[in-house]
Amino acid sequence: MFKKLFGSLTGDNKTENQNHEAQTSNDNFKNDYENEDQEVEYDPETLHGTHYSVEDFDNEVAERAEAWIADERASGENLEDKDIQNIYFNYRRAVYTEWNNCDSDQMIRFEHANSLKYSGIQTSGFVKVEDNNPFLEPVHGVDLRTYTAMCLKISAGIDYLEVCKAMGFEPVIWEELNTIWPQRMGEDTSFTVTTLFGQYYAENVTVPQLENLKAEISEEGAANLEKIRTDRYFYEELAGARQAAYEYGIDGAQWILDNFGINIADFQSVAMQWMTEQNQNWNSENIMEFSNYQQEKQKEYAAKFAAEQGGNIADDVNF
Repeated sequence: MFKKLFGSLTGDNKTENQNHEAQTSNDNFKNDYENEDQEVEYDPETLHGTHYSVEDFDNEVAERAEAWIADERASGENLEDKDIQNIYFNYRRAVYTEWNNCDSDQMIRFEHANSLKYSGIQTSGFVKVEDNNPFLEPVHGVDLRTYTAMCLKISAGIDYLEVCKAMGFEPVIWEELNTIWPQRMGEDTSFTVTTLFGQYYAENVTVPQLENLKAEISEEGAANLEKIRTDRYFYEELAGARQAAYEYGIDGAQWILDNFGINIADFQSVAMQWMTEQNQNWNSENIMEFSNYQQEKQKEYAAKFAAEQGGNIADDVNF
């Protein structure tokens, strides 16, 4: 069934595609806007084209999807919920691409911006917080932003007792916070708590009570930290080095701290920063370039660690 659907959407199955087009009611609308010379303007929040309404878009997707579903059921297909979701997903992509005359990168940016609405899952960089979300209710008066700020300080090497003292509560409160908030992350199927935590982490948030608690960092470490925040290639190099270190039994986070002066909290904050920016400005060519660069650096550092440890085990084996 889905091979047929994919063929219809891509035009590979000419007969199916022609039959489907006859069922859609908005062909004229589509043709009005499929002009390669026309530059499409997008709503900054939804990333829908401004030349149509969201309601019209959703109605068109539903009409096409339901027509296909009706045909499948008429032919004896037993569709499960996941099948129906996939049908809507594919038609949503088809309609968006047609109506905006866009490439796949723009389509993916649109999916990220609307992930909560259409899939029920949040995406970093596009977090939408609903009022009265029970998973975001403060715990002992501590909201998620404050909890994240505490985690950042502790991950940076500041003793949790100092953090608790600065916050004005007993260590047992921290233990409960550090149990309940992660528990909520696991229970929240929309990933709102997890994604928002990551966003706060990327922002390196703090609160007034903790501003005077500073993790020690050398002048070189501060310079390297600023560099990985602004130089994506340098970040990818260190990410590759850290992974290679772990593969050779070395604590990668400690290795980064020892050699570049960057603690794990700051490194993870920058990692979230780059991931958020990547989601917001999705560019598949750039993503592939950075991924390849990190893999190259990982191989280079792996060779370095292997040499320091006397070579790979396989080097001593004769085949």
